[in-house]
Amino acid sequence: MLNSTTRNTDTTSHVDFTDYSVINEDGWVCGSNGELLMWIPPPHRIHLHRPSNIWVAGEYETRLDLSTFVHGQSWATCIDT
Repeated sequence: MLNSTTRNTDTTSHVDFTDYSVINEDGWVCGSNGELLMWIPPPHRIHLHRPSNIWVAGEYETRLDLSTFVHGQSWATCIDT
């Protein structure tokens, strides 16, 4: 994950995506400390499921499965998951 304050890449095992996570104007989901977690394509931003959502209506209803989400310095290992 890119630490937006230090511009360094940090590796963590915890994905800080909550019902209160901010999606900034560039489409990045930000963690609670302002770190950039993942980029969401424009058609999927408005109808993105938050962790506690049961249903979201919209043409591009998007639900994220973060069970194998890999980020930070180990991001390339997602190819093997």
